[in-house]
Amino acid sequence: WVGADYTNLGSRLRLLFTTSSAWSATVADAKPNVLLGAQVFCSMAGIIMVVAGLVCVFLVRERYYGNLVARHQTKVSIKETLWQTLRCQPFRMQVVMNLAYGMGLSMVSTLGLTDTLYYVCRGNLSVGNQWNFKMGIMGMVMGTLGVPTFAFIARRIGKRRAMMCVFLCAIAVFVATWWLYTPEIVWLQIFATGLIAFIGAGFWTLWGSMTADVVDYDELKGGNRREGAFASSNSWINKFGMAIGAGISFFILDWIGFDAKLGGNQTEHTLFMVRFLLAVIPIAGLCLALVALTRFPLSQERMAEIRAQLEAKRGKV
Repeated sequence: WVGADYTNLGSRLRLLFTTSSAWSATVADAKPNVLLGAQVFCSMAGIIMVVAGLVCVFLVRERYYGNLVARHQTKVSIKETLWQTLRCQPFRMQVVMNLAYGMGLSMVSTLGLTDTLYYVCRGNLSVGNQWNFKMGIMGMVMGTLGVPTFAFIARRIGKRRAMMCVFLCAIAVFVATWWLYTPEIVWLQIFATGLIAFIGAGFWTLWGSMTADVVDYDELKGGNRREGAFASSNSWINKFGMAIGAGISFFILDWIGFDAKLGGNQTEHTLFMVRFLLAVIPIAGLCLALVALTRFPLSQERMAEIRAQLEAKRGKV
């Protein structure tokens, strides 16, 4: 965000929403205020998230609320609930998939940006940031398309097989990043981001639906519904893993010899390692996730049996 500071923040924000020139590329040696730009972007994203969350709170209603309230479930301590949650074998396999996928991608989050700025765009931060913006737009579009696509696949072949498709496609995409990030054809990199977002949408769509299957399995085994315990455990473990992965990513840059002061004159070794690790680290995580998926016992056929047994015990909801 070239020329922006706290003294002209109001006018610069107004320009973002009223003129197209505020989004145009600047000269190659310009020094954008990256910190202020990040603060403004995160604040705007936070406001959108809060509004979207409140809309869900006030507009979404539990379809089975009456049935659930009518049932008197025995109260248990938080400690016991969490212990029983972690003892659930399908949930543990889901946690492994979550950590392997999430940490693998978060560990290379900075490598993708570094690849764009210092390899594809040769250290031209202005041009690189413009491409990064376009890649973000492509990611939103492809991510939106990924949800109905993988939902359709899951309905046809089952969630577990659909998740296997997600992992295998993701491996293929990260292998392809070696060729999609290239200074010879700069625009190819938008397909790298788009395809990663497409696969990511499929993962998170199926992952949430598989959590519901885990809750049904756990209810059949233990007799209690513990959506809250599974949701909170999943959320905390996910955030913990992604935070650790993001922190490790900065050590990776230091380990491979990256020096921001060199700009586009990074060593050949550094650029090679950026491109190599951008592919290898996520693929390693995806392979681990595939192993966990093979040990996830809740197939489409098994869930049909569980649903029938639950309905026989407590009736349909």
